[in-house]
Amino acid sequence: MLVTPESNRRNQRQALAAAVLVAMGTGVWGWIAAPLWLLLALSPFTYWLLRRRTIRRLAVMQQPFPDAWEQILSTHVAFFVALDAGGKARFRQFVQIFLDEVRITGIRTELDDTVRVLVAASAVIPIFGFHDWDYHRLREVLIYPDAFDDDYQSAKGSDVAMLGMVGLHHLSGVMILSKPALLAGFAHPSGKQNVGVHEFAHLVEREADDYGLPPEVPWMAVRQWVRYVARELARPPAHHAHINRYTYTNSHEFFAVLAEYFFTSPDILKHKDPALYDMLRNMFHQDPGALLPALPARRHGLSRTAPCPCGSGTRYAPCCRSKTGPPASGSAP
Repeated sequence: MLVTPESNRRNQRQALAAAVLVAMGTGVWGWIAAPLWLLLALSPFTYWLLRRRTIRRLAVMQQPFPDAWEQILSTHVAFFVALDAGGKARFRQFVQIFLDEVRITGIRTELDDTVRVLVAASAVIPIFGFHDWDYHRLREVLIYPDAFDDDYQSAKGSDVAMLGMVGLHHLSGVMILSKPALLAGFAHPSGKQNVGVHEFAHLVEREADDYGLPPEVPWMAVRQWVRYVARELARPPAHHAHINRYTYTNSHEFFAVLAEYFFTSPDILKHKDPALYDMLRNMFHQDPGALLPALPARRHGLSRTAPCPCGSGTRYAPCCRSKTGPPASGSAP
């Protein structure tokens, strides 16, 4: 997603090579039929077409980072706060590019910078250890005012209450997140629940299946993970009491829930299951257990009587905390 000097040069070479091939092809056909020389105009167009995204990203990365966004990251995102100066600069650029390329739309709810930046942070955290990554599948994130059911309607009165999902079929390329659940996930840095990280972990898995693994992920780590998942899903979930039973729904939820656990409570996971922690560290090419303990003790979640972070003007307990409730399918319980 980020444009490095190396990736920029590689893109320039590829665009130039494609433009030259188009020009040569036009020259061959031009000798056969003179009017075909007009196709020579396709050569610079080809160059521009292959360069435009890189050029736009370079321009976005050079823009100043808004102060309001910086305040949101510093207040809500423990992962960002724990980074050094270079890591924070890189995280900011990820956020800028994500918000420039992915539309975030509120469905029957108002959006503000806090929601947008937290969606972007959710996308950045799982892929922060990769140097060459794009969310090819994702075009838009829909923010719902509450949990929803299989028909993407309010979950009130339904047996199914989802807090997030990566869309399928006609919603391919779309992610849906519950606004209260998104905010609550970043209001409790010591917990194991973060619906944004959970859903983007799902997307990372799908992207890896479709477009291949990032070069940072060693093949042996993937092989070890596949064997581990097969072995774990064949066992009763009770033997891992510290991991929610929902993890054992299927291999996809197993990955997403444990990724959520890995990034939100790495110290607990590292203590309870060092081998599992090491596998996830190799998969994501990150070590949040070494990163997050560097944070000073600064908060332990929102008080029940604190103003709700969604901006409703009411207390946290009767507002977003009550709305998140016990999660069900589509997000980590």
